[in-house]
Amino acid sequence: MKGTKSYHHKDLRQALLQHAVRLIQDEGMKGFSMRKLAALAGVSHTAPYRHFASKEELVATLMLDGHIRLRAALLATASTTSGRARDKLLAMGRAYLDFAREQPEYISLMFSGEGMAAAMSVASRHSEFFAEDSDSFGPLEETVRACQAEGSLDPSSEPGALSFAVWSQVHGLALLRNEGMIRLMAAERGHTEDDTLNAVFAVFSHWYGPAGAVGGEV
Repeated sequence: MKGTKSYHHKDLRQALLQHAVRLIQDEGMKGFSMRKLAALAGVSHTAPYRHFASKEELVATLMLDGHIRLRAALLATASTTSGRARDKLLAMGRAYLDFAREQPEYISLMFSGEGMAAAMSVASRHSEFFAEDSDSFGPLEETVRACQAEGSLDPSSEPGALSFAVWSQVHGLALLRNEGMIRLMAAERGHTEDDTLNAVFAVFSHWYGPAGAVGGEV
């Protein structure tokens, strides 16, 4: 077809995923379509369907890819951070913020209703869809359990619920940071963004420390 690009089979699949990320970032999920994706990639409008049966499957694959990337980033941070489990947890929180800032389109999709619905729908037809290396919550819960074992987090709390509480706080912080709200609030008070983030993580340490204890310095 005139005006279309030629890709190796595997290269086209990867190119489609990369272009899909850009398209979602520029137009959001509502503006995303397989036809627009094909045009952006410079291929025929039927070419994407050689790799993805539907828009739903492509979106689910992107969501899964995001979780794989996030899990890898968290594990890498944990493995290179020395000290107590608490130090690893705080470092992982900052790694999460960095991931969200560097790849905002993934964060938006990974935790969106559309992305989750697509992933669950595909998983209902393909039980092997969710691979172990896509469990981005696992490294967090494992580190939270280690913190409880060493006494830096309340050992009486249910690990899953405590992990969810930690994640929800950091995720909210990541969204505020991406929207520039933390930088704006810091500037109004004569602080830097890092000053504000350090203060927030110090608060986290106090909130989630052992019952009756006061968290240490961050």
